[in-house]
Amino acid sequence: MPLTRYRKQKCGGFTYDVKCQPCTNRNVKCSFEEEVKDLRFNPYLRRRSSRSPSVNVEEARIDNARASADGPSPCLVPALAAFDSRDVRPDASPAEETLPKKIDSLQSRVAELEQRLGTAQRDFADYMDTPRSQPETSLLHHANPDQRRHGYEPSSTVPVGLLCNSNPHSLPSPHGTVNTDGPLKALNSMQRDDPGEFEMHDPITCSVLTEGEAHVMFRLYFSNCQLNAPFLDTNLDTDIDRVRSRSVLLFIAILSVGARFWSASSKASCWLHPRYAEIVRLLDAEIMRVTLRPRHDDQRLETVQALMLCAHWMPFDPTRGQQRYQSRFSEAGAWQCLGLAIRWATSLALERSCHTSFLRPETVTQEDARRFRTMLYLVESDHYLALSARRPSYLNPKPLYDVLTNFLQCKYAQSTDIRLACLFRVAYGAHFTGCRPTTIESVEAFDHDVQLMERRFMSRQGDQLMDGFSQHFPFTSLQWYRLSYACAFLDAADPAQRTGKVLTWAIEWASQILVHLSKPSSSSNSPTQVQLEPDPSVVDILSFAIDHYFVVIAYAAFFLVNSWLSNLMDINLRPLSSPQPDEARFGRGTDPSASLLFRLVDVAARTLEAASPPEGHLARRYSALLRGMAGLTLSGNLQTQTQVHDSSGNPSAMFMDANSFAPEQLQTHLGEDLWEMWHQAGLEPMGWSNLLDTI
Repeated sequence: MPLTRYRKQKCGGFTYDVKCQPCTNRNVKCSFEEEVKDLRFNPYLRRRSSRSPSVNVEEARIDNARASADGPSPCLVPALAAFDSRDVRPDASPAEETLPKKIDSLQSRVAELEQRLGTAQRDFADYMDTPRSQPETSLLHHANPDQRRHGYEPSSTVPVGLLCNSNPHSLPSPHGTVNTDGPLKALNSMQRDDPGEFEMHDPITCSVLTEGEAHVMFRLYFSNCQLNAPFLDTNLDTDIDRVRSRSVLLFIAILSVGARFWSASSKASCWLHPRYAEIVRLLDAEIMRVTLRPRHDDQRLETVQALMLCAHWMPFDPTRGQQRYQSRFSEAGAWQCLGLAIRWATSLALERSCHTSFLRPETVTQEDARRFRTMLYLVESDHYLALSARRPSYLNPKPLYDVLTNFLQCKYAQSTDIRLACLFRVAYGAHFTGCRPTTIESVEAFDHDVQLMERRFMSRQGDQLMDGFSQHFPFTSLQWYRLSYACAFLDAADPAQRTGKVLTWAIEWASQILVHLSKPSSSSNSPTQVQLEPDPSVVDILSFAIDHYFVVIAYAAFFLVNSWLSNLMDINLRPLSSPQPDEARFGRGTDPSASLLFRLVDVAARTLEAASPPEGHLARRYSALLRGMAGLTLSGNLQTQTQVHDSSGNPSAMFMDANSFAPEQLQTHLGEDLWEMWHQAGLEPMGWSNLLDTI
């Protein structure tokens, strides 16, 4: 036999049935028939097992059925037959000896995959055949609160893969798709039974309020309270059904504010709604749920707005006897609640995105205006409380300031936006020093900025876009920014710097806040003897004011009285360059009841009393403090009898007994902030019985 018959051929075949062309032409045995059985020459016998790639389930099912019908693949027959007959060369490598084990592993894996595929097909068939309404999953929630039911019910189980699969024509994997958006987003997308989804705090659904009562409370809020904190949209947010369907938290927050003034027009002894405590209980439960168990539907603007409402009108709690109500308001409480709103706003990226639409004003939508307005007020409130509570501000006003003009010129601007923009610009000026001025020049520069803003605002008084609250604006919020900014400097200044220009400015700004509460009397007495009377228009505004307005009035009076007690000014508000004897402090030949200090503090007390009912209103807490300070200016002696005037103008004696109430009891009723103000003013036991009765 020629040697060429045993020479190795470069065969082009890849299966047992194919021979190379030369061997076919010569009609001889092809060497490939032997090499196909040899691991050294057949690479298909040396393939290692690897993880199967992800395949479409439907294609896998079809391929599996086709393979079962056609029998085993021809490419595996020779190899399996060779291994069954142990027809291998004696010089096989160690790796070749482990190949049977790998083949067994592959066979068991194929069997396991076939079993899992059959299970997935049966589960999907059962799911498609089961009748159902809208599935309640962690990604879907009822839009209408009336559709929700009491108690806990098992939710329909929907494979996560069905929700995540991008191919609508293919069967989802029984284990879903892998979420690689980060640990928190991956956890949020997991299917689970969430008891929080079945919590219901809607006052109408819980039969706490009727629909008619809810409509009246909405009207009370938007007609009387909205002007004090104008960050809601008067076109969209006045739709009670829309608000209720989008956010139960905002719905209850608006109702809780309106319920505070339920009987205001009736001049009842208490304005609170008869079921006010139940409304507050639902509000607390919803805030707790949103804070501790937030859902996907809570990630929206309405959650931020609801928390802002709670920070500006903090609820009342019934006392143990259930006959009195005590306000929760404190500087620390308002700060914490506003901090929750800031945290939600940053989680929604409002501080980074709300201004971007106004870079191109022609593309602005009504929703863009709502987001910008809310963030504008939130940034201003952040700086307002930072100055008031001596805490640092958090939000940066610069991005909003750059597009503020475009916002005011858009077609979705409201009448209150001009006043809001002015307040924001003042807060922007305070931001440069971190609300902590360290030099007299900083206070002077800030005052100059406020004066420019005030002149621009007053020049637009005839503008049709101005709201009714604007006439009081320069004498309330603007003066308060000036006073709090100056006091922030005086608190940190050296004793030598606490007298001089800054003190004179602060006395002037504090007195202007109190003077604006009054109107001149029609009496024919000289101006120095005229008793100041509360201005009815101011009384109407203060009846529905945010909680912090009462702090502004009380602090302005406290600053004047404390400066007088510290020998920094006399009883007629004239600054003193150096400590003076008591005669100079009281003013030689001056009747304390005719002094400017007493008349300003007295009119502030009577204004708060006229603006509030005897019970269930925050103004009553601060009117007692003002009464005590007014009595102090009359005598200057903390342990003597003084005369003050009640809201009707009749004098009534108020005796001071230091042993009537313990300081701990007073501090419990007043709260930490008011107690500190009371103590610093030197009003140790004055009027405690009257105060505890009227809170």
